[in-house]
Amino acid sequence: MKLTENQKQMLDGKEGRGARKAMEILAAYGECYEAERLIPITSVHIAGNYPVLMEEGIEWLEDLASDGTRVRVFTTKNPEMYDFEQADELKVPAGLRSKQKRIHEALKSLGVALTYSCHHYLVGNVPRFGDHIAWASSGSQVFANSVIGARSNRDGDHVALAAAIVGAIPEWGLHLTQNRKGEILIDVGSLDFEDYDPCDYKALGWHLGKIAGTKIPVFVNLPNNLPIEAIKGLLYSLTVTGAMGLVHLVGTTPEASSVEQAFGQNPPSSPDIVVRQEDVDKSYTEISSCTEEKVDLVIFGCPQCSIQEVQEIAQLLGSNKLHAETQLWICTSRWVKTLCERMGLLEQLESSGARIVADVGAADGPHLYLKEQGIRVIAMNSARGCYYAHNLFGMDTCFGSTRACVQAAISGRWEGRH
Repeated sequence: MKLTENQKQMLDGKEGRGARKAMEILAAYGECYEAERLIPITSVHIAGNYPVLMEEGIEWLEDLASDGTRVRVFTTKNPEMYDFEQADELKVPAGLRSKQKRIHEALKSLGVALTYSCHHYLVGNVPRFGDHIAWASSGSQVFANSVIGARSNRDGDHVALAAAIVGAIPEWGLHLTQNRKGEILIDVGSLDFEDYDPCDYKALGWHLGKIAGTKIPVFVNLPNNLPIEAIKGLLYSLTVTGAMGLVHLVGTTPEASSVEQAFGQNPPSSPDIVVRQEDVDKSYTEISSCTEEKVDLVIFGCPQCSIQEVQEIAQLLGSNKLHAETQLWICTSRWVKTLCERMGLLEQLESSGARIVADVGAADGPHLYLKEQGIRVIAMNSARGCYYAHNLFGMDTCFGSTRACVQAAISGRWEGRH
């Protein structure tokens, strides 16, 4: 790659050991994908949690921090394993507390904004159309590309942090206009969206991700003015079973006002995929892994719950109490939890036995200690969360709508779709 004088100095170690290591990572990464240069970025997001980093990753962060290394662009971080303010109540093991504290201190020293949110675009990390970014979170990364029109590849955590330290990323893949064209046309016009719930869009994404794989899909005949929760449901599930970094939702994606624009003025003559309702229905059975009806935990928040989602859960729960043997967790950001307290939602939910857990996501971290506490069967309204909980931690999962999950928390049993 062609490097600037400043980048050469970093690679030569003239700006410290951390900057040199970051440049070595980016140089190798760029050469692997035949990038010609590094381009400036405006923001970074990292996962940075223990299930991703493990012990070696924590040591790397600490080594960077000990050298006085700092990030050069605004950088945010994904949720962690537990709520700092509820660690005792949640019975989080001392070993996990220690690991999370080490990550926290190292990232603080590096200058990372410790948002602990996978909704970082709702808490300040908002790129503009056309901005080049490095986001190591496949769900929010595809959202940035597909809804905002920013440009990011599905970068790994080490690459994203290296980019934050250097302030640049190799120019390849979705950073290049010619690589952002649609590759596969999907027609969903045969589906009856009148009664579709965000959960149905998640099941739709689950099905189509397996077919599209790494190809950039172009969707036609989706409803106009899709609610943001439906868009997130579709995109965040597509990137679990698929590996695309950009999705063109015609009429929504800034670069896809028409099918012709999405395909770079060369659209196919007919759809590559025509979706049927039975395809969506089948996804429900694939996402759920539970073989029994008793539910130990209902957990929301993959991605973390917005204030609107918390309001919906509270409304559905009403004055009902949770089943004596079933917990209900609502995972969200610290900011949303504060807002819940201000609006009276926290008091209402806690009176029913529910728990709002801040700085945590429902996908992975909590399952490190919940399983040891006897939690075996969980109900979720997130296909993404079900995938991680089952495949990484061996939890049995029940997947269904928010209403079905709340009902399970009240009855203690899964009565939703199987």
